[in-house]
Amino acid sequence: MYDQNNQLKLRPISQVILQYLMDHRDPVDAETIWLDVKAGGAPVSIGSVYGHLKRLTDEGIIIQVPKIDRKALYQYISSNV
Repeated sequence: MYDQNNQLKLRPISQVILQYLMDHRDPVDAETIWLDVKAGGAPVSIGSVYGHLKRLTDEGIIIQVPKIDRKALYQYISSNV
């Protein structure tokens, strides 16, 4: 979703997830993101984390890197947010 100025509007939990990925430049799996964000006090489910990761990936803000041990990994790539 975009605002009137064509700027991407992120929900608060997407902002938390994005900030997490910006702070952790190495690829990280969704479960690790969920556990760390949840430990930081954000009320979020693992399913919600996957949904927000998909949206951020679809928007080209993060990428899904090749799977390791059958887990998808995510990494921040964009600086235009």
